[in-house]
Amino acid sequence: MKLYRLKSAWLCMAALSVCAPALVFSDGAARELVVGMGTYDVELNPYKSIYAHEMQLFTALYEGLFSYDPQSLDPVRAQAESFEKSADGKTWTFRMRAGARWADGTPVTAGDFVESWLYLLSPRTKAEYAVFFDIIQGAKDYRTGKSSSPESVGLRAPDDRTLVVELTSPAAYFTRLLCHSAFVPVHRSLRGTRTWEAAAVVGNGPYVIEAMDEGSMLLRRNPTYWDAGNVAVQTIKVLFLDSEKDATRRYDDGEIHWLTDMADLDALVSTDAIQFAPMFATGYYFWNSSRRPWNDARLRRALALLVPWDRIRTEDNYYAPSSSLVLPFAGYESPAGIDRRDEEEAMRLLAQAGHPGGEGLPALRFVYYESETHEANLAVIEEAWNAIGVRVERARVPAGESIRDHRQAGFDLSFTSWIGDFADPAAFLLMWTADSGLNEGGYRSREYDALMARSMEEEGKARLATLAQAEAKLLSDAPLLPLYHSVSFNVIDLDAVTGWFQNPLDIHPFKSMGFGAPKARPYVALAGGTAR
Repeated sequence: MKLYRLKSAWLCMAALSVCAPALVFSDGAARELVVGMGTYDVELNPYKSIYAHEMQLFTALYEGLFSYDPQSLDPVRAQAESFEKSADGKTWTFRMRAGARWADGTPVTAGDFVESWLYLLSPRTKAEYAVFFDIIQGAKDYRTGKSSSPESVGLRAPDDRTLVVELTSPAAYFTRLLCHSAFVPVHRSLRGTRTWEAAAVVGNGPYVIEAMDEGSMLLRRNPTYWDAGNVAVQTIKVLFLDSEKDATRRYDDGEIHWLTDMADLDALVSTDAIQFAPMFATGYYFWNSSRRPWNDARLRRALALLVPWDRIRTEDNYYAPSSSLVLPFAGYESPAGIDRRDEEEAMRLLAQAGHPGGEGLPALRFVYYESETHEANLAVIEEAWNAIGVRVERARVPAGESIRDHRQAGFDLSFTSWIGDFADPAAFLLMWTADSGLNEGGYRSREYDALMARSMEEEGKARLATLAQAEAKLLSDAPLLPLYHSVSFNVIDLDAVTGWFQNPLDIHPFKSMGFGAPKARPYVALAGGTAR
């Protein structure tokens, strides 16, 4: 997921002049919300998507049984009108809303959820988030091909409005998980379709796609949506922009209401519009653990122990440098990862792995986004590894290109950033199990998988303690090298746009947004409802 490091830009704001030229911007009565974001490709299939900008767009197009409260991120009933669970917490029965409709006007049924989820779980679909369904009885065996019978999965639709889900164990967090876009239904016309065209998308969310091209997406309020009367904004225009200066100028001119990740802070007229918030997200380097010799945990750990991390994880580089994967929160204590250089232990592990003093280790290909921070980090890492004869081949990914595409050419080490998709440590830890479709590095550990499986059988403090053990094992084996926890960055006038709240996932349901009254910007006066 694309995240931005903004500390240096933030520090520059102290010197930002308020003597900006007078600008014209849209009045508060505007009925079209305009959003500016980067020049991203958009995967419209929620079962194939993994990027944050797509998750944001999906809040307009699709809806699951539950959706996020825009402020607290607590689960709120959406397509589900009500639910109940059995005394042992393993059987959940959902009652569908009578007014739930697809954009074509046909009813959304419990059978649509069963058929959609089975389609997602099919090994042929190769859905990125299928591992999230392992809490459902039989889902893991079905998605991994151990069972070819869809009837073995704990999903039933006794009638059009009743959905029954059988879980492997009680899961107090299940409704939070159901907020994730992987749990939305997909229309029967799209199941099995390899490439989704915008004109063919039939969703069940508050908006439909009216038009889309490389530069923009136009969304219009869906009249068949069950709660259409409470959707305030009639149309949403999303602009895919490649210039921060142009994006900022258009925001200052009032053409854009919300910039998600594109802003030139030096040129921004009103710094009050800058919204920063801590995020349930982590940036890290990760190994291709399926590739020899990096499939040896001793070797990965040894190289990590040679790095002087205090020169990389600094507050000059990152807002929140960290050696842990999961952001700590109430009730969960994240274990510390490798946070200091230990040459003696590194040499011992190298010898155990059959490479005494680094003998016989090949050069490694490091794929990363082109940036000053990565270049500086690599200089530190190369200095440490060159001392034992390990050479790093740098593979820079230019801005705007997909790092995943570059990794297809082969990699040994790479960079990524990940946003937890629901407020639980499992959002980060499930992706590292051996059979997870999100395990791009190919990490495998029976001990780790056993701990994750055990956590599925537990609740409360016991479950969180087991997850902490799993994270400790993961960090010890060093298939990933955490760098920092992120902050979200947006530019939006919270007086002009209502229903937008800072939150740790940086997800802002479009359904909740409306229009208020914009603030007067520096040297700008409000007259007749329009700012000049």
